[in-house]
Amino acid sequence: MSAAEVDSRSQIITARVLQSWEYQQAGSVLLYASFDHEVRTHDLMAATLRHGKRLILPRVNRPEHRLELYYVTDPEAQLAPGVWDIPEPVVELCRATELADVECVIAPGVGFDIHGGRLGYGGGYYDRLLNSLTPEQARVSVGLCFETQIVREVPRGFFDATVSIICTEANLIDNR
Repeated sequence: MSAAEVDSRSQIITARVLQSWEYQQAGSVLLYASFDHEVRTHDLMAATLRHGKRLILPRVNRPEHRLELYYVTDPEAQLAPGVWDIPEPVVELCRATELADVECVIAPGVGFDIHGGRLGYGGGYYDRLLNSLTPEQARVSVGLCFETQIVREVPRGFFDATVSIICTEANLIDNR
């Protein structure tokens, strides 16, 4: 897709997320800072803050092979390129938080299947995070992708996690 198509479809996905029960019920939202050709999350971050919700973003901790979570109040000022040049919270500018504080999880993926199966970039960071969610948190886990990233079935191993909802520009797929 061209950059214009990514932007246009991302706007539709953002509108769908903002209207979803999963997002609306949450006081705190764990998002990802998009890069490359992922669903753009800049507008979703801005809307989350505008709606008075707490915005939480992950930072990769490579030595411990996990995602650390931080509250972000100003993405423009508090994010910088991190691991793999993905925008991440600057530790000195953000307050750390725990997974228990998350009320809605919005996760990226390379691909998803209609059963909530998620294919990531291969590091297992989001699988670890998603597998650590309480049942209540897992119920409000949302995967963002473009319709072209939905496949019949993604390969899944023992530790691969699923999401409850998949949001594309054409559908909101409920896997609960």
